[in-house]
Amino acid sequence: MRIAAIFLSAVPWVAHAQATATTCNAAELTGTRAITITGRNVSSSGALRQMLQAVGTATFDGVSTVTFNLAVSSSSSAAASQKWSGTYSIQSSCLGAVTLTSGSTAVFTLIPYSSGASFSLTGQDATYAYAGTGTSQPVACATSSYSGAYVFSGNGGSNTVGGLLQFDGAGGIEGSWSVATEGGAASSTVSGTYSVSAPGCVATANLTDQNNVAYALDFSISGTNGANFDLIGVSNAAVGALAFTGSGHATFTYPGLAVENAAGISGGTPPGSLFSIYGYGMSTGKAQAESTAWPTTLASSQVTVNGELAPLYYADNAALGSEGLIDAQMPLDVPPGVATVVVKNGTAVSNAVAITVPSTAIPGVFIYGTNHASAQNFPSYDLNSATTPAKAGTVIVVYFTGGGAVQGASSINTGHPTPSKTFPLVTTNYSVTIAGISATVDYIGLTPTLIGVYQADIVVPTIAGGDHNLVITIDGVASNTTVVSTN
Repeated sequence: MRIAAIFLSAVPWVAHAQATATTCNAAELTGTRAITITGRNVSSSGALRQMLQAVGTATFDGVSTVTFNLAVSSSSSAAASQKWSGTYSIQSSCLGAVTLTSGSTAVFTLIPYSSGASFSLTGQDATYAYAGTGTSQPVACATSSYSGAYVFSGNGGSNTVGGLLQFDGAGGIEGSWSVATEGGAASSTVSGTYSVSAPGCVATANLTDQNNVAYALDFSISGTNGANFDLIGVSNAAVGALAFTGSGHATFTYPGLAVENAAGISGGTPPGSLFSIYGYGMSTGKAQAESTAWPTTLASSQVTVNGELAPLYYADNAALGSEGLIDAQMPLDVPPGVATVVVKNGTAVSNAVAITVPSTAIPGVFIYGTNHASAQNFPSYDLNSATTPAKAGTVIVVYFTGGGAVQGASSINTGHPTPSKTFPLVTTNYSVTIAGISATVDYIGLTPTLIGVYQADIVVPTIAGGDHNLVITIDGVASNTTVVSTN
């Protein structure tokens, strides 16, 4: 995977299947979803019809209880926090219902889809007729979860609005938009700050335009990778006040996806393992660590994770043509959860991006060529390949990262090689298959004298000669599927 999406602040990143019956139940919706709701006053009409707009989260317990935490605006009031709660049920036909008993008395028709990742709502109370949608979102968020440029559009009844918002990942936001109404359009530039509420991934922004008109925006991240958001906005203008609801989409693939396990797999990088960053303008040239211990500066580049400098192995501002690459080690003391990564090139600072630091192993096998595992035949240490295959009963040494916790971790230091006289085995259950056949593992753990690299010494099972799929599984998490050669 090669995704360019982390930027310095100066950059403005057929087959037919037989149909099967679908059945649902309340457990189809478990956990928190981003939600946006629009309401129209049922007792008014025409241009004067009062509207309600809301954005926030809906949390389902998987049994019968649902809670909505919303920022709500109407034609007569600015955004205000509201909590609605009640019960829900879902029939086997996937047709469900929500009955609110606190904060609102609305009754909704509820229909989950995409295996419960999303749902639709329609309903009514004494004042409004509602329509809404809900979608999955990240498990947790930080300020850096909103990062980079998002294009957005919205509707405020008689007005439409659209433009671009740029988040720096550290609480700063700039943008421009155009408001169209009654055949005319007016453009504004805005700037201000935003903050994120980690539970629910909801953000609030306060902006001011060039005419000193203030705006309040409320966002809720939608999509498990944070690439989209729902929003409502309202201005404080005395004349021509603007209120709208809309959605935004990252102009590039979400920046957090530009930081990945160094073996090129998704899922995050556990502490002590290696990760790669792709982007633009991240270094002044090309450099590689030359000392035994890795430096924290290469080619004018520095990388921080939650503010802590990460050891760097490689930096190249043109590794992939115009796109740059940095390889680094995840500091050992970074706690699992959402972490923030920032690149500094001299005095220029990138947007901050949110990444996942998993609490379990996420094994990623290094590859070369066409998905061939980086492996050596033992005891010759020849590179395993189609021309130098391994015989059944012999050992191959396969190199990977993301192996997770190891024994004797106190002897391992961030940025320093694994001691040559220790063999830190992984501490959780593991298994290896070659050609789908379970293989004996003589050793699996950190590689002595290297930094952040693991190895698995694997006995080749009795199989036919040729290229075969290899999978390493640690703590129930399977690696990428790669190839090894046997004869």
